[in-house]
Amino acid sequence: MSPIVAGRFDSIATAEDAARTLFARGFSVWDVSIMSVRRPDEARAAAQSDENAGEVMLAACVGNGLSSVVVDVLREAGAGHLERAQGCWECGQWTDFDPNAHGEPVQDGEGEFWPRPLARESVAEQSTGNEDPGSELEHFVDQKRAEHN
Repeated sequence: MSPIVAGRFDSIATAEDAARTLFARGFSVWDVSIMSVRRPDEARAAAQSDENAGEVMLAACVGNGLSSVVVDVLREAGAGHLERAQGCWECGQWTDFDPNAHGEPVQDGEGEFWPRPLARESVAEQSTGNEDPGSELEHFVDQKRAEHN
């Protein structure tokens, strides 16, 4: 079983944009899968009414330990219903995916998004010219991490 993070999108285009972002961050095509999550009865109803009912799911195998990156990318891309699951991942596909089963919901505070504002806050308003930017930034980030934990 492989650890998987997944999120739902309203359109294939937005899911594909999120996949491209994951590829840019080092994920391979074997780590990311986009699939329809329509149940058979929804698919028939959509075909008869010419509506785009249902959703698209992007799932990523995170056996590489980068689940927080996937959570961030999916949130930034506007995914809803983020979840973690364990599943059989083979040849770039979640082979035992069940659209009626749901994994563990991703909590609001999960991901790496919390430290992003640090870069802006860590720059001094006035420079004396004597600062070592590396150590100052390192100290600031360590302080924020301690506050966060």
